[in-house]
Amino acid sequence: MVLLLLHASPSAAETVEQLDMRTRRDDPVAHYIVLCARKSEPWGSGHSFVVWVKQDGVSGETESAAYGFYPEIEKVVLHLFVGRGVVADESTKAASIKPELLTHRFVVRVDREAFDAGLAVRDRWRQGRRDYNLFGSNCMHFTREVSKAIGLVAPEAKFGERPRDFIPRLMAAQSMLMR
Repeated sequence: MVLLLLHASPSAAETVEQLDMRTRRDDPVAHYIVLCARKSEPWGSGHSFVVWVKQDGVSGETESAAYGFYPEIEKVVLHLFVGRGVVADESTKAASIKPELLTHRFVVRVDREAFDAGLAVRDRWRQGRRDYNLFGSNCMHFTREVSKAIGLVAPEAKFGERPRDFIPRLMAAQSMLMR
């Protein structure tokens, strides 16, 4: 999944942007945070999730982990609106490993400290047993909090906004950083 996320040619319907936020260039390990949006399958508002990627410049080895915030009980419609939330491994979600469902990838190269700050957000959300609320505490709020932790300008998710609209706004908010 990692090489696909970092190096695959985007589909005609997918937007990919890159940003290098490193302050140091001497680390032999490349650290990336990839903020993604995808369509839902077979229906739904879509989903955003975060991929953490480490690539060793010497050995060429790559490690990755992808996580998103979901309602703990996904099959019951009521729980899509309110209920216990869970930070889930995206490799366990069939839709997240289908590249044709990706709509946006924002690949941000970061220093190790920012990478670790993003992981700390993931760990807080995993251990905090947060409630899921479709309109107030969802996958975009998780993605936004990771974005803020790594130093991005992170706009609030709008009421009823879809991930395929939120991630482009997140990308656009970085215009000052991309110069």
